Amino acid sequence: MMNNLSISVLLLTVTLVTGQAQPNKVLTPPVDTQTIPLSKADLGTFPYVKTLPNFTPTDSVTIEQNRTYFYDGKAYFTVDGQVSAQSLNVTDHTKKIPSEFQIIQTFDQLVATLGGKKIYEGKLPDELIKKVTTHDLVELDSHHQVAPSAYYGVVEYVIKTAQKEVWLQVQPYSIGSHFYTLLVVEKQSQLLSTNINKENELLKALEGKAKGVTYLEFASDKAELLTQSSDELLALVGVFQAHPEWKLGLEVHSAPVGQSAYILGLTQKRAVALKEALVRLGVKPSGVEATGLGDSKPLVSNETEEGRRINTRIEVFKR
Repeated sequence: MMNNLSISVLLLTVTLVTGQAQPNKVLTPPVDTQTIPLSKADLGTFPYVKTLPNFTPTDSVTIEQNRTYFYDGKAYFTVDGQVSAQSLNVTDHTKKIPSEFQIIQTFDQLVATLGGKKIYEGKLPDELIKKVTTHDLVELDSHHQVAPSAYYGVVEYVIKTAQKEVWLQVQPYSIGSHFYTLLVVEKQSQLLSTNINKENELLKALEGKAKGVTYLEFASDKAELLTQSSDELLALVGVFQAHPEWKLGLEVHSAPVGQSAYILGLTQKRAVALKEALVRLGVKPSGVEATGLGDSKPLVSNETEEGRRINTRIEVFKR
């Protein structure tokens, strides 16, 4: 029986496909990925999963960007990203060949070790996918949008890190014909995809002076972070990634736009929301302490709009 399958780069000769069509609309996953814990494991490089012993890839395709379809037992949903589709055949028929149960158990153990979660195991309903996409499973297979030979049935998993989600669709049920198949989809975090190759000025400030300032935008009179703050939020995450041993203090300040007691309460709520956002992106809760200080420490006069903007800030310092 095979187990302890390690994550590693799969050294294969692959066909690279670009500009793959993505028919039909995006389908929001019924699976709440926010409830899936972040994995701290080193996944290696795409497509991450090593071929099982005594198997050889006979048909392997890598696609830079494609739309794939997963099923959670109730509904189909789309996962967009870089795709690897593989058919893996038995190399030596004189050696023991694993059963479908053993293949599933191997992937169960692997994904559990990496902090991932099984999403579904069973048949993919063909009539339902035709209603969703106007294509059947065979057609979607030909476009590398489901695992090869997915009509046999699949087992699906997801591994979530701060940088990406890795979705696996394993098809073990053809092992009687001496092959299994695998679809791997790397879905990059939407936040992180906007921040690649940008210089982290906050990190430079903290490395130089042990203190920095950042400006995050919240909804008016609310503790809700706005999407236009994604770069600044990721700069904070980048600090923790560069120095995981650091502990940072965050002070949320505001200009006086109401009663001081109200402003203090608002900044305290924003401090909580900020820490929660960082934790969701993989920051250890013990590594950050966030407090709201209201309008008690202005840097400049609040008489101008620019002054109020400067005072509505978040100070970051090493603890």
